[in-house]
Amino acid sequence: MVAYWWSERSDENLFMEITRRDDIGSDVKAPIAARGGVSTPGYALVSAVQADSLVIHYDSAAEQIVGVSRATGDRYNEPIWWVARGSYARQAGAKPEWLPGLVVALADYRPLAEPLPLAVLRERRLALFAVRDALQAEFPGQRLYFPWIQYQDSLRTWQTYLAKCPRAVLDVLPEVKKAVDALVEELPPTVLTPSGVEEATRQVAAAAGRPRASRKGQGFATDQRVKVAVETHAMNEALLYYSRLGTVTDTSRTESFDYVVEIDGISWHIEVKGTTGDPQEILLTPNEVQHAEEYPHVALFVLSNIIVNRSDEGEISASGGNASIFHPWPLDQARLSPIGYKYRLSDDGQESEV
Repeated sequence: MVAYWWSERSDENLFMEITRRDDIGSDVKAPIAARGGVSTPGYALVSAVQADSLVIHYDSAAEQIVGVSRATGDRYNEPIWWVARGSYARQAGAKPEWLPGLVVALADYRPLAEPLPLAVLRERRLALFAVRDALQAEFPGQRLYFPWIQYQDSLRTWQTYLAKCPRAVLDVLPEVKKAVDALVEELPPTVLTPSGVEEATRQVAAAAGRPRASRKGQGFATDQRVKVAVETHAMNEALLYYSRLGTVTDTSRTESFDYVVEIDGISWHIEVKGTTGDPQEILLTPNEVQHAEEYPHVALFVLSNIIVNRSDEGEISASGGNASIFHPWPLDQARLSPIGYKYRLSDDGQESEV
């Protein structure tokens, strides 16, 4: 467990997400490691977000603070579609790719009454930097992960994904404090308790290698990290293959299939599977089976015999593999074996009385 400056202060539970994403408030997520496998503070801080941590959301595209939300405590590993957007990443020509990631679910998103623009933050820069300086004097030699840095004679947001926001900042930003206070005082904590059916559904989806996961369960075991590394590698290899054939769109977060590829005017829906074993059988979710039965242009990309690599520091990655491509993929019912069903106990969805 990393000993951050706020580790012994339960009231210091405030973070700031700095992002351009269009689904602000749904979760905080970042790769487990940056380019080259190195650790990056803005990514590593995601693991410090705990149940009932509060997150301030800064929209870096609009350059304004737009809202606040609460962490539910639900967290899991999964592959994420990611590209760093800082100046260093741009100079290096960084492009989006699938990376092993950590996701922490958020809830109770509350927008500010009026977004707080960067121009106002700059007007209050002396007060903000006074908070920083006082904190540095209290914790000499420790990294603060402060959301803002000096920029010429003004300030700008730290070029990172997640920053640590001291509580004292709220005294400088009363507009944000109002939203935070409302979130803490008016809304009860969001508690997500998975039912047995939901957990079983999640386990089937996870075993089938879906790159997105239901927001249930912890998923921090070593075998989960291996599964994520294998899925990520398979998704990237499939993306590389189909990018040579047509325009690829990632649909894995919204559909039961992973990619749409436009080839000669036809929209092909691509299922991607990765395994460390031989290409003898794969697991499918019920939605994947139904889609393969109903949609006429489905293809299957299977990357088998993937090699799992473990470094001396415990880092896990995947490489190699043999691609088996079924294009088209006519689903043969004779080769399909059901491994479980969901059964409704009553017509109204309620439990029957004894």
